[in-house]
Amino acid sequence: MTHPMLQSNQQISSQETWNMALQWVSTHQKLIRQIASPYIRHMTADKEDLYQEATIAAFKAILTSRKKKKPEQFTPFFRVIFKTCCIKAASGIHTVHCLEDYYLPFPEKQKKTEEPNKSKINQALKTVSKRQREVCLWLLQQPNPVSTPDIAKEFNVSRRHACRLVSNSIQRISGASL
Repeated sequence: MTHPMLQSNQQISSQETWNMALQWVSTHQKLIRQIASPYIRHMTADKEDLYQEATIAAFKAILTSRKKKKPEQFTPFFRVIFKTCCIKAASGIHTVHCLEDYYLPFPEKQKKTEEPNKSKINQALKTVSKRQREVCLWLLQQPNPVSTPDIAKEFNVSRRHACRLVSNSIQRISGASL
């Protein structure tokens, strides 16, 4: 599956290469979905994100096939590059800077509130797992708001897993109090 434009040996600008990658992705969407299918349910990407990643992978594959002077190897290069990207996205390796992944929601205006009743806290923490309880208690002990990377570092987990731990804890606690 070599694209006809990949076979030329002439110097092509990066804009032309990008346009070739875009064109290739638009004509090979079925292949892209096939490669991504084992990983898509674990990714936080939507269809548009997937095709953007595929375009980047196609761009890299074009450059690699030119550099190695093997235009017939474009598709295998693309498969490896794109599959690696899908695996990273599915395993929680952060590929794009997004503030929502780093910071837990925190109200801008601080209202002066009373210290919560310890028995209510203990009752709420009974609804969560042991690991979630550890995270919640640590969060309650912090004098300042903490970010997801802080939680991940403290508990030696990925940022995504730390975010899930906190999110699931909040859901369980709020579900128990209703």
